[in-house]
Amino acid sequence: MKRTLNIAIIGISLSLATPVAVSQTSGDREIRPYLGGGIGYYRLDDEDFLNENDRLKDDHSAWRAFGGVEFGRIFSLQAGHIDFGETSDGNADMEADGQTISGMVALPLTDTFAPYAKVGNLSWDRERSLGPITSSDSGDDPFYGAGVRLTLTEHTDLRLQYERFTLEDTDLDMASAGVQYNF
Repeated sequence: MKRTLNIAIIGISLSLATPVAVSQTSGDREIRPYLGGGIGYYRLDDEDFLNENDRLKDDHSAWRAFGGVEFGRIFSLQAGHIDFGETSDGNADMEADGQTISGMVALPLTDTFAPYAKVGNLSWDRERSLGPITSSDSGDDPFYGAGVRLTLTEHTDLRLQYERFTLEDTDLDMASAGVQYNF
């Protein structure tokens, strides 16, 4: 139910944002939709995964796709999908992915450089296994992050960011780089 609600919110947000942006003149950058993607490197710290003596700690890569609408280069609403892939310590495995919805506030210091902060919600699914024993769970947890947006061309931005995600009892710290195409 939560996943369906998030997908509905994403669809409605993007469908409402596109006509507004199309109605703007090409020189007006007040309201504009964007799409993007990126890759990240995360550190998984899951101290409660198994027990006190058997901890799952691993480094891995993730990928993401996102879309949103920007209001005046300062405020943004964004939705996306993130796949954390599969991680293993040799005995235990974990695989996770989810949908995000977030708000961002940027501070454009120049025409090409803008640091930003973001907060949002991650609706996640996770599968864990230890040998033949497998369990699945899902949930919704808040996340936060900070980054910088570097304008490369009129329609292309580079994003460098750090985010902290929590999947119930699992913390994921992720550094990522991505490209954003602005309409």
